[in-house]
Amino acid sequence: MAFLVHPTCTRCNPAWNGEPLSHSPVAGPGSLTNVLAGQAGSRKPGKKMKANIKVPVDKLKATAVLALMRNVVAKMTGNANFTTPAVKLTDLTAKADELEGAIQAATFGSRQSKLMRKQLELEGANLLRAQADYVRSVCGGDAVMLDSSGFELAKQREPIGIPGQAQRMQARITNLKGQLELRWKTVHGAHGYQVWMAEKDPAVDGSWTAIGYTTRVKHLVSDLESHKAYFFCVSAIGTAGEGAQCPVAMGEAA
Repeated sequence: MAFLVHPTCTRCNPAWNGEPLSHSPVAGPGSLTNVLAGQAGSRKPGKKMKANIKVPVDKLKATAVLALMRNVVAKMTGNANFTTPAVKLTDLTAKADELEGAIQAATFGSRQSKLMRKQLELEGANLLRAQADYVRSVCGGDAVMLDSSGFELAKQREPIGIPGQAQRMQARITNLKGQLELRWKTVHGAHGYQVWMAEKDPAVDGSWTAIGYTTRVKHLVSDLESHKAYFFCVSAIGTAGEGAQCPVAMGEAA
């Protein structure tokens, strides 16, 4: 009976030492969990992510650029956190005044006035980018300081822990003899799934064999003995490690 198990291949997984891959969430250095976590650039659990600000000036209209300039000036004026801004607040105010005048002139104005509005919008955006870089360098990821600058805090991505169990595991008969198709529901935070098989009831025997790894939510198992009961489950693999095995599905190939 031949199965393709991608991680247990010295060409694809140089860390594999020939020993069976552990299905425990706490696995050895050559385990599938640690190999995948290393490929994904895993983050240490509990490590606090630094805050940041967003400056989406490329997507903002002139009026929004103007509003952001005014807000930055208002929040940074007299702010002890920002004593040497990259762009002087007086310069930022002067550019905001120019942009405001250009916006008013272009409302029902000529094509030339609209071009002038666009030019001043770009200049204001460049000043904001420079000011944002200064703010980031001073704050060092401190959310309170960043928020006091007048720029909007960027939404932080929450680190995903160990994935949960896959649900609705099924083993379906196909049109081919000795073959079963396994299907299950997607697990949030999973990069892939380790597929496990047992030829005896795992509730009694407890012995599982790793028969494949897939990034999809289905897997074909071939070369099975017809009309023999097989037991299957999967464990989801994420950046933080390998989750628990899902509820077991039993199947018999034609």
